[in-house]
Amino acid sequence: MPVKLQVVMTIPGKDPREFEYEFEEDRISVGRDADNEIQVPLSTVSRKHCVLFRDEGEWYLEDLKSTHGTKHNGRPVGAGGKKLLRDGDTIDLIHFKITFENAELSSPDYSAEKTEALARKMVEEVLASIGKDGGEVPYVRVMNGPDEGKRFDITVDVSEAVVGRGNDCDFQINDANISRRHAIVRRDWNEITIEDAGSKNGVVINDRKIARPTALRDADEVLLGAVRLTYIDPSAKFIGKLDDIPAFADAATGMQDDEPEPEEEDDNNDYNEEGPGPDVDTRTTDGNDVMTMAPAVDDSEQPEPGAFDDSEADAPQKRGLGAFELALIGGAAIAVLALAVGVAVLVLGS
Repeated sequence: MPVKLQVVMTIPGKDPREFEYEFEEDRISVGRDADNEIQVPLSTVSRKHCVLFRDEGEWYLEDLKSTHGTKHNGRPVGAGGKKLLRDGDTIDLIHFKITFENAELSSPDYSAEKTEALARKMVEEVLASIGKDGGEVPYVRVMNGPDEGKRFDITVDVSEAVVGRGNDCDFQINDANISRRHAIVRRDWNEITIEDAGSKNGVVINDRKIARPTALRDADEVLLGAVRLTYIDPSAKFIGKLDDIPAFADAATGMQDDEPEPEEEDDNNDYNEEGPGPDVDTRTTDGNDVMTMAPAVDDSEQPEPGAFDDSEADAPQKRGLGAFELALIGGAAIAVLALAVGVAVLVLGS
């Protein structure tokens, strides 16, 4: 499935330049060498700086022990560190910012067909999250150490699971800094929580040490000793996209059908007073083609004037649905979700 990378390059003394790449590959390397999928024209970027890769349906960022480091959503990844990627996440190198976009989840077309398809997908993921239909369930994934890549599925039949170094643990992790019984993961109808089981080094979630059972949320990072885990809820990436659809946003805020629609602005006011933003260079990888932004240069060198000058016509605007139609679609989808949850309750109660 394709991913899009929105790239902004900011060279001191130059106007920012924007680029857009689309990839079908499951591994996208970024660095100064020519054999990277994205070659960055800055000597402050390492020859092999970082890589984006897909594993079991999820995308991750890995720093390849770069000299000047990589940031994920503004925070350092750490040399050799890995981070789960979600739609809209940013990746920062010096003078170089990448915005990650999962093309499978992005759709500016809010037609009835698209909205209904997303609603169905949401219901499928909700059912999957309670262990039905053989779908994906929430899980924790080991991000570093000898057990890197190992995962523990938190299925519907898991009410309590012990995580630790001991052989009798439900999820065993081999690391000397992890206690034999380090943490306990519990699942009920409302949420999945984790708590310290009296370990020596404690449980840290998103850089904060916990003192009581704490609910886990998608993309949370859990540190047990020196081992970093990521909690992944596959349904979250779909349900989160509903906020981008007017029908669901209107339903969530309780908008009534008879409320007046806001006045539409002038169609010609597509840009701010300062005019349109920088040109976008759209390119697509095909096979093993390499995306090269420019020849590698030293820090003291600047791109030649006009080296990136490309223009493209304004894209046609798609007609949106009316407020009444959107409200109907939103109500129908929410009703479908409620029905799915009701069925799940009956199944679990039987």
